[in-house]
Amino acid sequence: MSTEREIGIIREYFTLKGFGFIRRERGKDVFFFYTDLKCKDENIDIGDRVSFNVTKTPKGPRATLIKKEGSAI
Repeated sequence: MSTEREIGIIREYFTLKGFGFIRRERGKDVFFFYTDLKCKDENIDIGDRVSFNVTKTPKGPRATLIKKEGSAI
């Protein structure tokens, strides 16, 4: 797991399926599950700015410990 927090924007989020993708400031987009959000009480939307860690999984990189940093643009 990366110890450095990254910043990105929610690119896609499928509420009913519970997953989405974050556009990173550097590197390829990264997948996430709803369960990876630090604060499950907070809603996220496409365009929201978030910080996160990246964990390597057998299926590729995954965002974890996601924290909303700003409202949708």
